[in-house]
Amino acid sequence: MTVLFFNIVKISTIEIFYLTGIIIIIGFLLGILEKTTNKNMQKSFGYKGILTTAIIGTPVHEIGHAIMCVIFLHRINKIKLLQFYSNDGTLGYVEHSYNKKNIYQRIGNFFIGVGPILSGTFVLLLSLYFLLPSSFTAFNNSLKQNLNYTTIDFGLIKYIFFNSLYLIKYIFSITNLISINFWIFVIIAFSVSSHIALSKPDIKGALDGFFMLYIIIIFLNALAQNFSVNTFDYILGITKYNAYFSSLLFLALLFSVISFFISEVIYFIKK
Repeated sequence: MTVLFFNIVKISTIEIFYLTGIIIIIGFLLGILEKTTNKNMQKSFGYKGILTTAIIGTPVHEIGHAIMCVIFLHRINKIKLLQFYSNDGTLGYVEHSYNKKNIYQRIGNFFIGVGPILSGTFVLLLSLYFLLPSSFTAFNNSLKQNLNYTTIDFGLIKYIFFNSLYLIKYIFSITNLISINFWIFVIIAFSVSSHIALSKPDIKGALDGFFMLYIIIIFLNALAQNFSVNTFDYILGITKYNAYFSSLLFLALLFSVISFFISEVIYFIKK
């Protein structure tokens, strides 16, 4: 019985990592980069340095929270998509409430917390589709042709990473560099990436939902064991679709890294 329990916990841990691991890891890295970049920009240009990207990035961030609130039946008490001046420097916020006894709404805390990462990635996808359609098509075809993994392992993670590099190659092609659409995409990408990271309240709320989701996965795996159902097949199916999402997350990370280095150079020159 003890061995069976630990096996269920092991399987559940692996599954939740493949479902949420990339979001958590990249979200953490984005947070570090965003904090340092905004600090450099504020020191170099004052508060206006942050507002240049906040005009697009902050509404996308807050809309991510709001959409997840609606999906998971949370009540939105107050919402501010963008405010230029506040006492604590908050650029936007979504205040919401929910029934703590409702499991669905508790799980929703995770998705509400990471909502800005989801909405930011979706905006990057739409921007790529409408502004750089040839790059989007090349990326999409590459993903469909090569994503044929039948097991969840390191190879799948490695594939997602290299597919992200291909996406970067498609975007920064010579043809795109001389296109106005490319530069519009760059502005959107920089703005979204500069405000896609999670705040401390976002992380706190997401943790509550994460642990509730983890408990539910353990419970479902326990049921699956009794009925001899292999839940890995279902998780793998979801993970394949997540390849799109993960590749775009790496793109957001790339633009955050570029923003970071630009802010470092500007701060060094201004200092």
